[in-house]
Amino acid sequence: MTAHRLSVEGLRLSARRDGRPVELVRGIDLAVERGRVTALVGASGSGKSLTCLGLQGLTPPGVERLGGRVRLDGEAVEPATLPGRVVATVMQNPRSAFNPVLTMRAHARETLAVRGDAGALDRLLPEVLAEVGLPESDRIARLYPFEMSGGMLQRMMIALALLAGAPFLLADEPTTDLDPLVQAHILSLIERLVATRGLGVLIVTHDMGVVARLADEVAVMEDGRIVETAPVAALFAAPRSGAARALLDAHRALYPEEFA
Repeated sequence: MTAHRLSVEGLRLSARRDGRPVELVRGIDLAVERGRVTALVGASGSGKSLTCLGLQGLTPPGVERLGGRVRLDGEAVEPATLPGRVVATVMQNPRSAFNPVLTMRAHARETLAVRGDAGALDRLLPEVLAEVGLPESDRIARLYPFEMSGGMLQRMMIALALLAGAPFLLADEPTTDLDPLVQAHILSLIERLVATRGLGVLIVTHDMGVVARLADEVAVMEDGRIVETAPVAALFAAPRSGAARALLDAHRALYPEEFA
């Protein structure tokens, strides 16, 4: 896949509450480019994760797509064609992404089978495991999910994304359940893969420290809308929206030493 830009225009999603339709995502325009990191930020419940699901045609039961168009390099595509081939996902709780009765080798084989390259397993798996910081490939390949830590599973999810050959990585709160040291290692890994592989990354977070560390551009969500977009330095220096100011104020209160 050689696509360089993934975008969604006018995404609208709704669900019924008390018998009435309620619009949850309200006309979102968002883009991700190869070799760059876009952060989608906002308070819990602002619609970030739902936007990412809608982008891939993976809306949960009860959620209706009212509108929106997804494009690859300007050409309209069906959202359902994106997961696993164009967009690889790293989730907040990696354990839920793995089949508990399959080894890591079996997960890797399934991933390569989707792209029609299962015969390359023995060649490619050690390469990507080393690339994500899991160098003991023979041992790792034999492990089941319950035998691995959260940090190891996050690295394995990224390894599977590399095996899939997807040009875009969607990371939904990828460090929330990890301790600070493992968080730093995962962020460093994503940063390195953007530089070396040219991945385009959409990272969903409410942690402005993650945004400052990784992002090139920031889109701020509030109540199902994007209320501000800006380069990361500009957003930190002069946020225009109340939602961005609230997130930055909370970050400053938690980490005052960063602003001393």
